[in-house]
Amino acid sequence: MKKWIFSMILVLVIVLSACTEEANNVDTADSEQVPADKSGETVTVLMNIQMEMIQTIRKHLEPVTSYEMSAGEGDLEAAVEASNRIANELRGIEIPENLDDDLSADMKDSIELLALYFEERAAAMSEGSDGEEVTAALDTFHQKIGEAFEEVGLHAPNFEKDIY
Repeated sequence: MKKWIFSMILVLVIVLSACTEEANNVDTADSEQVPADKSGETVTVLMNIQMEMIQTIRKHLEPVTSYEMSAGEGDLEAAVEASNRIANELRGIEIPENLDDDLSADMKDSIELLALYFEERAAAMSEGSDGEEVTAALDTFHQKIGEAFEEVGLHAPNFEKDIY
């Protein structure tokens, strides 16, 4: 009796597995081939540029934030120098040649706007101003880089947490 039940279960498993294989069999000969595009490469390039910008900022940001957090009682000269150094190093970021011309121009403009933001920030620290120009420069940068990223289907990056 045990052999008979075992045989029936075995036959049932074989039949079910054969039916499952037949149902899952897809003819790939008629499938459309999707052409490879450069969007994945473009996304990678943009993400690498974003990371390079963030690393450049973080490398020299500490004196700037220390001065701003100390309500003007820290080392103003070091903060202004660090902010200007960030602006100069941002301008040194190279855009790869394999990026679309329009997108390349947008990224260069975005980097320049971020560099201008840091120069405005240095000027605001030196003058002791409230920094309305600084906020406007940051907003302009976010708008420009957001348009570039959204053009390729990415979410607009937000550098707020990386610059304070």
